[in-house]
Amino acid sequence: MRLTILSLTAAALLAGCHYFKPVEEAAPEAVPASSGGIIALESGTCAGIAAIQCAEGLVCIMDDGACHSIADAAGTCQPKREMCTREYRPVCGCDGETYGNKCEAHAAGVSVDYDGECPPTGS
Repeated sequence: MRLTILSLTAAALLAGCHYFKPVEEAAPEAVPASSGGIIALESGTCAGIAAIQCAEGLVCIMDDGACHSIADAAGTCQPKREMCTREYRPVCGCDGETYGNKCEAHAAGVSVDYDGECPPTGS
């Protein structure tokens, strides 16, 4: 009888135990730079009032039009594009240059100001 009660008590206690898997820490969005600034990793926030730079191989891309409509606009670090289509859908980059399409602007590390060609600059 004692053995039965002891066995049932042990079974009840063990049934209440759960194995908890440790929570994995999220990857950091940014890391300190050797120059004292902050370097953002992929999908991290860049530019803005803190002037955060992207890690090597990444470019800071802002929402279309944000470069001239929002003071201290922030963007997101994205992998630099290596190949783009040759489709001609001109966009005006935040640097005032016309690019063949949005992909070509992003490949050059430039955010898009608006669709269409930039106005010609005076000579």
